[in-house]
Order: sequence, then C-alpha cells, then structure tokens
Amino acid sequence: MSEETEGQPAVTTRAEVLKEFCTRVLQKLGVPDADAEITADSLVTANLRGVDTHGVMRMTFYTAKLKNGVMKPVLDLTPVKETAATALLDGHHGIGQVVSYRAMQVAIGKARETGVAWVSVRNSNHLGACAYYSMMALPHDMIGIVLTNASPRLAPTGGIDRLLGNNPWSVAVPAGRHLPVVLDMANSVVAAGKIRIFQKEGKPIPEGWALDAEGVPTTDPAKALKGILLAIGGYKGYGITLMVDLLTGVLADSAYGPRVKGMEVADEVARVAHSFLALDLSAFGDVKSFKERMDSYIEEIKGSRKAKGADAIYLPGELEFIRERERREKGIPLQAKVVEELMALGREYGVPLEL
Repeated sequence: MSEETEGQPAVTTRAEVLKEFCTRVLQKLGVPDADAEITADSLVTANLRGVDTHGVMRMTFYTAKLKNGVMKPVLDLTPVKETAATALLDGHHGIGQVVSYRAMQVAIGKARETGVAWVSVRNSNHLGACAYYSMMALPHDMIGIVLTNASPRLAPTGGIDRLLGNNPWSVAVPAGRHLPVVLDMANSVVAAGKIRIFQKEGKPIPEGWALDAEGVPTTDPAKALKGILLAIGGYKGYGITLMVDLLTGVLADSAYGPRVKGMEVADEVARVAHSFLALDLSAFGDVKSFKERMDSYIEEIKGSRKAKGADAIYLPGELEFIRERERREKGIPLQAKVVEELMALGREYGVPLEL
C-alpha cells in the first residue's frame, strides 16, 4: 500500500514488520536477542511517533559501525563511580539504545530509593530519540530527563567552526487524565536527520536552516550536512547546546565538542556521552495531587485563547502521541530511498523485508 509523505511516494508497512526485520538484522550481527529487540523498538517507536529522522533510516549507520567493530554488539556497561543517588557508567562502545535503556533503568531504580537520581554514561553511541528513555520514567510516577551530546554540527555564536553537537534533550512529565507532557528537542532550527530526508528526496532545504562550510547560507542539503546547522534563537540555542555537552561529555570524561564522532563515521568509536535523571514524584509530595495540578494546567493551556488561524493548542509530545495512534492503525510510511536501503540490508544479511 502506498501513500504520499512530504510529496514523495512512500511504502506503508506495519510497525511489527519493521521491528522484526531490524531485530533479525541486528541478531545476524551478533547482538543478543533482548538487546536487538530494545534497539529495534527504539527505532520503530520513533517512526510511530513521526520522528522519522531517528527511526529505521538509521539502521544503515548502526550496521556499518557494528560490522567495522567500532560499536560492540554485546553490552558491557560497567560502573566507574557510584553513590546511592548517582552513577558514572562506562558503555565500552556498546549500542547507544541498549546502553541508554539500561542506564535509565539504573536511574529509576536509584530514584525509587533516594527520590532523585542522576546517571551519566561515557563511551556510548548514538541513542536515537531521547524521549524513548525519558518516557521510561512515566509508569513509575517519575519525571524522566535525558541529555546526550552528539557529533559537531553547530558553531558558537560569532564563529563558523563546527565545535558543538546538536546535543538533544528530553523531559517527560506524567499527568492524570491527560497525556503526559513530553518535550524532545535538539538545539538547531532543524535536525541533521531532517536534512538527510531532503537529500534522499533530491530536494533543496528551506532558507534559514544551515550554512555551508564557509559560513554562507545554503539550501543545498549536501553542503548543509558538511557545513553548519543554525541554532534556535541564536546565542540562546548555542548556550543550551553547550550546557548539554558540559552535563554529558565533560562531566562523564567522555568525548565532547568536535571529538565526538558521528554515525556516518563508520570506522571510529563515537564516545558519545549521556545523562539520565529520574525524579520520584512521591519524594516531593502526594502523587495524586501532582497529577491533578498537571491536568488542571493542561486544561488551562488547551482552553486558552487561540491565535488567528490556529485550530488547537497542543502540549509538547501531544502531536507525537496522536501520530503514534494513527500509524499503529494505518501503518508507517517509509520513503522509497529508505526502503531501498533496508532491502539492501536484508539481502546482505539474509533477512527478507516483506512490506
């Protein structure tokens, strides 16, 4: 079945099909069953939520790193330093999704005992969409916060050298009757993955997204990917992305700034760093009362006066939850180029992709 996605024909398939395919490919590369399922679920969940830039299109990058031995298929997550409420863990170049899933479990476990926990990780890899891990706290009546650094894409305000990653972060806050509020964002006007989608479609990117390597505005996605992403809010976005790097790479004694290697660098270890926070609501008061306040505030925001032309007011994460419901029912649309890449992976590892 086909539908139109961003003006391009796309194949639509079920989440279960994609998850099984990704899981089996990862297993072929030596990833244990449970860890392959975590990684595949993270990718497919991103597609379900409409965050296609962090979905199955990333499989080619991950498999290349696994194949080259710079990303390890078997998890070796070891403590470097630990207290009752904190931990510094070494991921030993494991799969970012698996490292992050286990690290967030540690944070949740510690927060259950101490009220608040902070777990930092060094020597990891790209973790996918941050919300996947911040939302792990929600069923435990906790607030989840996730920070990660990334390979350099941004320049400091006033400069043209790529010294800073896009360094995304996420906060997930539970509510009562209403959906949780989930913010998941990077610090550029648009993520590099979005530019890759335009590149795959052979389309120019809008003005104001990026500069080329010489600091000149560009609409060429290839030049943009080799150049500089523009930060949201100018110096404010620069300040936020720097602080995320300080709270991950610098804090964990991992790579930071231009030392972090991206997914596209298939033959070098990435040394990405993450931080995971869990806050137990019961440590701050009555959980039911907190959720009632959340519901009241959500209703106040959504019921407030709308700007001209606005049909509704949405909370962070609400559109993603709506998209997830739609795509679970109707299927996930994939670009033709992404389908080609997945088919090629299937042929390489003997795993047919039956869309």
